[in-house]
Amino acid sequence: MLWQVIASVSAWKPKDVVDKELQKVRLQLLDVLSVYKKPTNATTAKFKTGQSGKTNSEEASCTQFVLKLSEVLDLDAAQCNDLLSLYLLYEYRGSQDEFKNILSDERHSRILLVEIWHYYHNERLYLLRCLKHLLSYCSDTSHPYHSSYQKCIAELTNDKNKFILSVVDQYETACLATLPGASSSEADLVEKLGFQWMVYNLKEQLESLQIVLLYYREKDMTPEMFLRLLSLFKKQGFSRRQINRHLLDQSVEPFVKALAHMQVVLLLKAIDLEWLFQCQQQDSEPKDYYLLASEDVWKKANNSMGTLGEVREHGAVLLAWALVHHVTQGAKGAITSRKLGNMALQCDVFEYVHDLLTSPLLSGKMVVAAYAKSVVYSLVQVLLECFHEESLGNMDTLFSIGCEVFKIPGIAHNMWEVGLDRGAGLLLTSASQLFPLDGRPALNLCAALASASPFSAGKVVSYLHSMTGFSEYLELIPSSGLEDCAEAAKLLQAARYPYQTESFVIPGRTLGVCFNAAHGTGIRWQCDVNGWQVCLCEVHAMLAQTAGWLGEPCVETVLAVGRVVHSVLQSDRGRVDDLSDLTEMLIDLLQRLSQISHPPLKLLAECLQVAADVASVYPAQVWEKVSQSGLLPTAEVGEDALQQIIRGSSSRQSALDGIIVGFEGQSGDYSVTLGFLELLKHTAPALCELHASKHRPSLLASLVFMMREVFGSFHKWRYVDSNQRQQIGLRCLEIFHKILSLDGEAESVVQKACVEGLLFSDAGSTLLSVVAVGADEVQLALEQQTSWTEGTGVELIHLVRLGLSVLNRLLLLKPTSRTASPVELALCTQPPNKQQLHVTATIVQYIYHRYDARLPTLAALLLKRVAVVFPMSLLACLGNSAVAIRDVYVTRLQFSAEDIRLKIAILELLSTCVETQPGLTELFLNLSENEPGKNKGFTLGKFSCLHAVVDIIQTNKQKWPAELQRAAVEYIAALWIGRNDTAMNVLRERKSFWLDLSSCLFMDSVADNVRTCAFVMRIIAAELYNVQSYDKLDKELYEVLKSLIKADRLSFWSKFLQRNTDGMEQEGRTADLCPLLLLTAWRELLLILAQEECLQLPESMKVSLLTQVLDAVRAQLLGDRESTVLKILSEIVLRLVVRWSRHPSCRRAVIAKFGGILHELRVNAGLLHPRIQLNLLATMATIINDAERQREAGKKQQFVDMMSDVCALLQYNMRHGDSSDIFTKLKTVNICLLKKLITFVDEMSDAWVSALQEHAILPALLAVAAHGMTRHETVEQVQAIMELFLSLCSNTRAASSLAVSGLTEQLCLPLITCYSHADHLQEVVISAVIHTRYSELLHWTKKIYILVFQFEVRAYVLLVR
Repeated sequence: MLWQVIASVSAWKPKDVVDKELQKVRLQLLDVLSVYKKPTNATTAKFKTGQSGKTNSEEASCTQFVLKLSEVLDLDAAQCNDLLSLYLLYEYRGSQDEFKNILSDERHSRILLVEIWHYYHNERLYLLRCLKHLLSYCSDTSHPYHSSYQKCIAELTNDKNKFILSVVDQYETACLATLPGASSSEADLVEKLGFQWMVYNLKEQLESLQIVLLYYREKDMTPEMFLRLLSLFKKQGFSRRQINRHLLDQSVEPFVKALAHMQVVLLLKAIDLEWLFQCQQQDSEPKDYYLLASEDVWKKANNSMGTLGEVREHGAVLLAWALVHHVTQGAKGAITSRKLGNMALQCDVFEYVHDLLTSPLLSGKMVVAAYAKSVVYSLVQVLLECFHEESLGNMDTLFSIGCEVFKIPGIAHNMWEVGLDRGAGLLLTSASQLFPLDGRPALNLCAALASASPFSAGKVVSYLHSMTGFSEYLELIPSSGLEDCAEAAKLLQAARYPYQTESFVIPGRTLGVCFNAAHGTGIRWQCDVNGWQVCLCEVHAMLAQTAGWLGEPCVETVLAVGRVVHSVLQSDRGRVDDLSDLTEMLIDLLQRLSQISHPPLKLLAECLQVAADVASVYPAQVWEKVSQSGLLPTAEVGEDALQQIIRGSSSRQSALDGIIVGFEGQSGDYSVTLGFLELLKHTAPALCELHASKHRPSLLASLVFMMREVFGSFHKWRYVDSNQRQQIGLRCLEIFHKILSLDGEAESVVQKACVEGLLFSDAGSTLLSVVAVGADEVQLALEQQTSWTEGTGVELIHLVRLGLSVLNRLLLLKPTSRTASPVELALCTQPPNKQQLHVTATIVQYIYHRYDARLPTLAALLLKRVAVVFPMSLLACLGNSAVAIRDVYVTRLQFSAEDIRLKIAILELLSTCVETQPGLTELFLNLSENEPGKNKGFTLGKFSCLHAVVDIIQTNKQKWPAELQRAAVEYIAALWIGRNDTAMNVLRERKSFWLDLSSCLFMDSVADNVRTCAFVMRIIAAELYNVQSYDKLDKELYEVLKSLIKADRLSFWSKFLQRNTDGMEQEGRTADLCPLLLLTAWRELLLILAQEECLQLPESMKVSLLTQVLDAVRAQLLGDRESTVLKILSEIVLRLVVRWSRHPSCRRAVIAKFGGILHELRVNAGLLHPRIQLNLLATMATIINDAERQREAGKKQQFVDMMSDVCALLQYNMRHGDSSDIFTKLKTVNICLLKKLITFVDEMSDAWVSALQEHAILPALLAVAAHGMTRHETVEQVQAIMELFLSLCSNTRAASSLAVSGLTEQLCLPLITCYSHADHLQEVVISAVIHTRYSELLHWTKKIYILVFQFEVRAYVLLVR
């Protein structure tokens, strides 16, 4: 587990966690592999004695299994017992019951032996790799754990050379080791494992040598160690004479080669070439060379070196030793130096060094690879410092070596610092002598240097801009234009234009020097040259050629130009404008190349890469130019264009399609495909964000082509380089992920095409095959890497991670109206082959993967989506492995050093499953009913997730991150909201559960815990709602609530929400603080507390809470007017007023604040949701009711002041409101409120009658009433209007105003319909009026007509008076 903590593949762990783990394993790191002890009779007898007291048959079987394991592994029995425990904890894929059955079955126990055998050897490798990781970054000051690593390595190496001697001893032991356990009782099993053991042995040797190399990166090697290593490597034949070579086959050749490469690099480092270069620069006699300190050492070293020269691996060592003689021995060492140098050349030294640098182990970017290249760089430095490059033979391989080492930033920086006239810089100087006659070497070296860093890229740009010299073939120049001036020197008589353009010229009277070139005599003009201008001319020359075959030299030169441009732009995007002329011409070249019947694929791919680089800055311009080239697919746009494009029926045949099928498919090299995908990756998301609708048809055509023709079948293609398969899959998934992650409306078409294509085409099957690779396949790919941090295994993990993320987004965006797609059916139905593992079960089993925690994290997030989307049982998909998988999930949830994001994902999955997956929820709760005779209830099982959840929320434990605590509390909230009574009872019985849970509510700094506090409030609210009485309330929770009241925390949270209601719905703010979630939770808690069934709130607190909520409402009306927030706040106000308005102080507080709220409500009526008005107007009506009941006459002036705002609101709603239910209710409440106001302030009629007349309320209400009566609609609204009219009849002025407002005209016609439908209605109405028996009126029209009749009678009486 140390590797998982310190490597931080997925996320950085807290530094204290790393320090703790390093301290825990310090002794293991010091002893390295010697920590694993071989068994002896004494240790075995001691183990048996310790186990003799265990008489249980299962324990006895386990003891016998451990003893058998000790024989097979050749490992101490006690350590085997510990190893078995670790295996069961971290790697075992079964339940405890299954383990007991395995021990009792001979055949199954042998399988378990093999699995533990693999686990043991992987643990040995992990230990070595952890040590290598520490040595790699202990001197890197930019690494987050630099100080921890440095301290650990200092403790390991403080005892002189003990540590490194131990590592070398173990390497030697590994070289001489024989197959362990060959004489055990399981000899036949061990023999079958012989080949795999040898592979592990080679890996241990390789890791040990890397540790030695990294150790001596910062320390000087002793002469004795140099001689010892040289002797060891010679004896082993530079890895070719393995003592167990009879166990090997050709499949392990990469490991054997990697081992030989590390031995060569280690010897080169031991020779200390960097010291030789510094000594050569100082031009002094090197007497301090450490191998010259003793004559005996020097003699032994020379004797050993003299026996080399038999195999290729010796070449680099012989060359380095020749340089030692040349530098340290001066003239007397010249003969030996020449002899050794010739032997090295006979061993193809430069070809071997190039193969070494391009090997899988040393071609990556890890620290060992970078340092190995720096060692080779030192070799090149000394070599070119001591000998002229032309004396070394063919320079092409040496140039290739330079291209490999110059890619390392430190090496590139050092080369520019030393200069181009010394050391490795002479490579670039020599290559530039041939430019542009043979421009490839110089341009390739420049491309390598530019790729190293932005600094080096800038140096390359400057260097090419100011080159000196121009080379070409002498035969191309007319002899009349030349003048002989010296031996091998010519003078140009007139200005010369080497290209068919006048943009580049060689001035007249320029001196040229002749030299022997590859295909004749060349001449180098000594003049200042802009290399970029020359590159532009080379590309222009290719563009100017007529259609047909292109010469290979021209193609290779332009290809090198493209590499330089690509490397510069990759390192520094800011150079796009500087190289715009050249990039535009390279993009234009795409059209020229796509028209050739047999295009140069490498050049075409490089042009696409350059286009992709420029597209990262200017996507629309690049896409337009590339689309016009004829290379990309296009589509015809019709009425159903999208469906046609998705089906592929509207796509036209493109040059790209022919290239992939006709050329790349046959050759197995898919460079053009990768270039196309890189271009699409940079342009597709950017064009969507730019709303570039004119490019959408071509973009859709390319996207669908990629889905159908590339992603849908790339896994079936033949590859020369298997890495290209992973790269194609990665780039396709990156494109999908970026498109599916876009938000907005403009990209909805592209996003829809992507969703449809992935769900309903072969691309969906490919996506499922990527997701269903499985944890075993991933682990196997990791084990086959020569490097643990780079290789196909790491790329496969990245591929699967992207596949999981894309599938998650796909399920989220799939339209609910569409039928189930093949992808969805595969996820929610059983596979046709019963032996085949369910896709969902494969996704679940990624929890076994431990190298990169992001993989199981994304798998858990996808399962969370699946649990929501599909009405299926995840538990059924797991089958018999459900319990075992549960155990692993819970174990990783409980592990203290586990990745926090994985824990959060697991808890979020469990929270979702509470509602949608009851079976899985019960499995993870692992609750068992108490035995008869004990207290009734349930107990937690060993593998219950509640153990981890309770541990996370406990305040007396270590401080967990806020997000993890939030996830744990969210899971508890899901249990409470889902009414999982058994789990709730178990948690309630936990000591201090409510105290720990509610601790966040008492914090003063809550910015990081807002969501946690929201879920705590929801839990408490749900608990109070469930119990609904003081007697049933948990006493601990009661004390918590009392503390909240006593500490005035309710007011604290009310004020906090009041401060944070602004901008709740703005993007970004919700994700950071989630105040909207908190507001809804606060509403639930406050409304439950307002019922006062469990405890009483002080009246002063009620007044304070009401005042703060009202202030928040008015602040919103004055500010952002966010609809969701205002709806919640207005609902809180209404519900609290209904509960608390019986208290005079609360009622006075509301009345004092409500005038301003009504005014702002009137001003912003057109901007607010009708629900907000409805709640606030209902609140006002409630206040008036209570005021009438309490006979509060002193406050009537405040109500009179509100009359104008109420009338204005009613006027607006009558004019602009629609006929929807919500607006009908709003107008009805508004009318009722107006009636209550008039009734309450009846004696102050001058004010309210003027308000009615000012806003023309009566004519509007009469029109609405007439309309409703005619159509027999909105009975409640018409009833409210009639009741309002009845109340107006008590006032003469109001009745007069009503009479002149069209009363007769509006109501006569509706009343006539009464008599046409029911002859006896008159008798019924009169009877009802006299006896006021409204229950007899069964039809709504009767109710309305009674009100009309009452209103007319009262109005008539009033008018007569």
